[in-house]
Order: sequence, then structure tokens, then C-alpha cells
Amino acid sequence: MSSRDPSELREELRDIQFSGDADQLTELREEARKTVDAQRQTLNDIDTKASKIFRLNLVLIGLLVSILSIVTQFGPDPPSGIDALELFVNIYTQIGIAALVLSTAFAAITYTASELDVGVSSENLAALLEADFSETEAEELLVKNYIMRINFNRSTNVRNIPLIQLTIAFVVFAIISFVLGVYRGITGAVPIWLLGAAFLLILFVVLVSGVLTQIWRAVRDLYEWY
Repeated sequence: MSSRDPSELREELRDIQFSGDADQLTELREEARKTVDAQRQTLNDIDTKASKIFRLNLVLIGLLVSILSIVTQFGPDPPSGIDALELFVNIYTQIGIAALVLSTAFAAITYTASELDVGVSSENLAALLEADFSETEAEELLVKNYIMRINFNRSTNVRNIPLIQLTIAFVVFAIISFVLGVYRGITGAVPIWLLGAAFLLILFVVLVSGVLTQIWRAVRDLYEWY
């Protein structure tokens, strides 16, 4: 289920006239508040993971850049230690660095793209006071406001979940690539069976994480909004 287009949802809510028990509206508002709190917690967890991965990746990238700069600053006749280090600068470690950079980029996008609607605006509260509504009418408007808020927050979470999953998936991809690069630096070649095992491991991570499904959900959500 995708999020609703906010304009269409707003128009639909305007046409709804509640005629039930006022106590039911209070219960609905309390349930809606719990839902918003859960959405906020989910997004906070995603942001926390993204920020931690972002900082860790920056440290790793800084270390890798420092090592590579040491390797490349020597001439054609480097010392034996540097010469041995060059063996580990191969296609696999280069792919690992690229995956690490992509993971860092997705972590930054995840953190900066977070936008949550957590409460009624001051303008809405002022308008509610000035309108002199009855208790039932005020509760009805608050419930409708929560519906809009839940819809918006759900869309934010639906779009952020695949971003954090891609962040983690690229971290795993980077680690596997670095392991293959170290193996090649030690042995001189990576056997086919090891490449196959690495590919199956990456495929397993992608399938188990459900990142493809989450990406499709995010695409459908964007389609609903735009």
C-alpha cells in the first residue's frame, strides 16, 4: 500500500462528516498519536544508523586515501614495504572503495532527506481557537490532521527505508571486495569458486534485506504523490 496524494486525501477528508460518538473520536486521536510516535521512532532509528555508518565510512575513506597517497608518492623504485603494499591496490580494492563511497553517499542522502511531521502547526491551532468549534468538531479536525500527518510520515519512511538498506548493502559489498583484494594481493589471483561464493553472498544479502521490494514501494509512493 502506497501513501496517498496529499491533495486528494485533503479533499476527501473535507467531505467526511463524522456523526458518531464523541468518545470514539478521542480514542481515534489517541491511536493516531501512538502511530505518529512509532513513525517518529522508526525515522529516528534510520537516521541514527545512517549517521553512524556515515561517520565510520568517512574514517575508512580517510585511511584508504592516506595509504594510497603514500603508495603513489614514491617513484619507480619504491622500498620493498611500499612495493608489497602496491600488490593490494587492485581491481577488487578499487571496487571496494567505490562501494564505500556509494555507501557514504546513500548514508548522507538518508540523513538529509528525513522530514517528519510531528505536530499541529501554530497556525492550525490558532485557527481552531478562533473558529469556536464544539468539542466534537475540534476532535474531528484533530483526527483529520493526524490522518494527513500519518500519511506524510509514512511516505517519508517508505522512501528512507530503501536508502538505509542500500547504505548497508554497499558496506557489505565493500567489505567483500576488500577481502577479495587482500586475497589477490597475497596469492596473486582469485579463484573462480571464491568469486562465485562472493557473488552468491552479495545476492543473498540483497534478497534477504528485501531492498528490491522496498525500492519498488518507494517508486510507487513517489508515483502516487507526483
